Amino acid sequence: MIQLPRDSVPQPQTQAALDAMHAYFTATAQARPQRERQRLALEWLAAVRRLRVTTQ
Repeated sequence: MIQLPRDSVPQPQTQAALDAMHAYFTATAQARPQRERQRLALEWLAAVRRLRVTTQ
């Protein structure tokens, strides 16, 4: 997991993308079913897309 300095608080969109990424990698490490990993990957990509749209 990514550790942030205590004085650095990510924006909500950034935190959502980090949480989705963490969930995907955790499911992959635990060899969860492909459908679940695919769903988590799509959630992660959607969170990153939302992040890109709000920062441009």
